[in-house]
Amino acid sequence: MQTAVAVLVSGVVALFGVTSAVLGFIAEANKLKPSEIHVSGRDCVYPASPAHTLGFCAIFLLAVAQIIASAAGGCCSCCKPPGAGGASHSNTTRRRVVGVIASVLSWVAAVIAVVYFWAGTALNASTTRQAKFVGTNEEECYYLKGGVFVRAAVLSLVATSLGIISCVLLRLPAATDMPVLGQPQHAVGLPQWPAQGYGQQAYAYPAQGNGQASDPKFAPPPQG
Repeated sequence: MQTAVAVLVSGVVALFGVTSAVLGFIAEANKLKPSEIHVSGRDCVYPASPAHTLGFCAIFLLAVAQIIASAAGGCCSCCKPPGAGGASHSNTTRRRVVGVIASVLSWVAAVIAVVYFWAGTALNASTTRQAKFVGTNEEECYYLKGGVFVRAAVLSLVATSLGIISCVLLRLPAATDMPVLGQPQHAVGLPQWPAQGYGQQAYAYPAQGNGQASDPKFAPPPQG
């Protein structure tokens, strides 16, 4: 049951995370170009860009994916997920430690991705900003350089992958099929039944004394 839930949650997290990354790549292709920014006096006029909306959607989807992964994994092991009930096996402990580390790294990658998404979204908003002076009479407008949305998209994929790994490791039931050191072991005996019908053969022997055999195959030869 827990395995099925982990697979279902992983699929949902993957759907949101991959969609966030795809929106990041689309935003990179639709970001404002320097030729689209107009200079009016000392102000730079930025037109509306699809990258602005795409960036916000990508941030929302990535945040939802991270929240689902963390909640399904037991909040980085702070809340025990169902079926995790206090097993002390060394393999289980090691697995949970790896799951917590993967969850922490997933959130770090997600936060960095959100920062990149936010920077790209802000510089693609429809607004007016004051131009900066780069020379005596030269003015230049701020614009988003290439690769910001791409970095955010890649980090979204990394965060989603680590979130899925963490969810699976923390969601699976504890291993209880191996003995735990320090606990008494009980031997379970299986009933031993004598084998019947094996190695036994029935033989027919001719009857003695009355000249009659129990089986015609073993009848004595006729007397001459």
